[in-house]
Amino acid sequence: MDGIVVVAVIYGAQKRSCSTRIFRFCGRYVRKNMASNRQLVSDFSAGRLSVEAHIRERLQRIAKHNSKINAVVTNNPQAIAQAQAADHLRESGATLPPLFGLPLTIKDLYATAGLRTTAGFKPLAGYVPQEDAVLVARAQTAGAVLLGKTNTAELGSDIQCKNAVFGTTVNPWNGGYTSGGSSGGSAAAIAAGFSALDIGSDLAGSIRLPAAFCGVAGLKVTENRLPRTGHVPQLPQAERSVWHLLSPGLLARQVDDLRLGLQALLTARPNEMPTDSTVAPVSWQAAKHKGFLKIAYWDDFNGLPLCPRTQAALRQSIEKLESAGITVQRIRPEDFDFSDAWAAYGEIMGAEVGLGLPAWQRMAFAASAHLLPPSRFMMKSVGRGMRLNFKRYNHALNVRERLIAVLEQFLQQWDAWLCPVAPTTAFPHCKPQTRIAIGAASLPYLEATTSLVTPFSLTGSPVVSLPAGIFDGLPVGLQLVGRRWQDEALLDCAEAVECIVQGFQAPELPK
Repeated sequence: MDGIVVVAVIYGAQKRSCSTRIFRFCGRYVRKNMASNRQLVSDFSAGRLSVEAHIRERLQRIAKHNSKINAVVTNNPQAIAQAQAADHLRESGATLPPLFGLPLTIKDLYATAGLRTTAGFKPLAGYVPQEDAVLVARAQTAGAVLLGKTNTAELGSDIQCKNAVFGTTVNPWNGGYTSGGSSGGSAAAIAAGFSALDIGSDLAGSIRLPAAFCGVAGLKVTENRLPRTGHVPQLPQAERSVWHLLSPGLLARQVDDLRLGLQALLTARPNEMPTDSTVAPVSWQAAKHKGFLKIAYWDDFNGLPLCPRTQAALRQSIEKLESAGITVQRIRPEDFDFSDAWAAYGEIMGAEVGLGLPAWQRMAFAASAHLLPPSRFMMKSVGRGMRLNFKRYNHALNVRERLIAVLEQFLQQWDAWLCPVAPTTAFPHCKPQTRIAIGAASLPYLEATTSLVTPFSLTGSPVVSLPAGIFDGLPVGLQLVGRRWQDEALLDCAEAVECIVQGFQAPELPK
């Protein structure tokens, strides 16, 4: 790490081309110290590595360690056959796709043809879809080999990863701690080296929280950048009700792996019929490197406490960025009020998710949330949304538009806004009624976990969750927020930050 800082400081003294040089140095550092997905695809394509042999190694790793972690819940019986077909394709001399041979897992909220898709929901325990979700089809068209499905919270509705179908996924760093949710199986599978790429989804931090808790990289794409057709919710044969806030995304060990995956998902179109009219026709656009990087950061979210690990990770990351010659400033967008964001998010999420619930369940939740104290502001706002008050729902959509405009204007001056992912790091498995310790203080369950991610679900912004080090034995993640539709530029910025804060470190897996 010291070597990176020294080199970056030298470049930092040469302000004109600092960021471009850091990008190039970072790429060399990552490739030298970790096999990237891009290198794997290159080795497969050149015949230096057999796809079948590598997939067998991944499956053996799952067989050896998964019983202790419970990340992969359904194996794909066709994985070896797919790998063999990939090797035959290479031998034929055909043009190879961009994710050729790459080991892939899929969050168990996405439909997979011929492979059960349960969403961790007992009524779907035996459900086997006839068609792939759009992103699953795209990934396989791009050449990825599907290893299996990863565990999720029931219907993606918790920030811990547990359900009545498959049980609990544990954190690879400490089995007594949560892996996060709802993409907890995804993050744990990546951290444990079971797969190289996982397709997840994020409504209230469901990519960013598990990525931070397990120490991997996660990307929530701009809302409506990728199609969500075939994703639960909605339930099979049910009408769609969630029209805002939910974004697909990816989890991997490093930023360039996310870039490779996103580019493939945006370009691989396997004769698909248009099924999601809300998705904008924005194809992959390589970002143009600007001059010197400028990163804003913030650490005060209406007085919410941050745990000592999170404080240390943010402080050290800022110091490293400054030492590397990056412009870093503590600043927030004017008129971006977090209370407004939390209230609007809860109103929209509660209304849209609530429409998919039985009326009695929705009203019972709303009634119980109404009785909660003001400190439970996340739960109370969701409960208000479940009352389905059209006037309040419409007002929340207007607040959303105003906050999008404020954040977009702010980010015209900055390459990204750096914030903690959550007030806390991973915590011991617990019930949702439990207060989470935040240093010497504590916060209610949702407020301790989702309060720093939901504002950027509300704005639909692209966000990268990035590992920022291991503190007292647990990973800490920071999130970089970018401009809407500028996912490519955000990934470039995140890669520069990644090489300075060092990024992914592998956990020692339980025996």
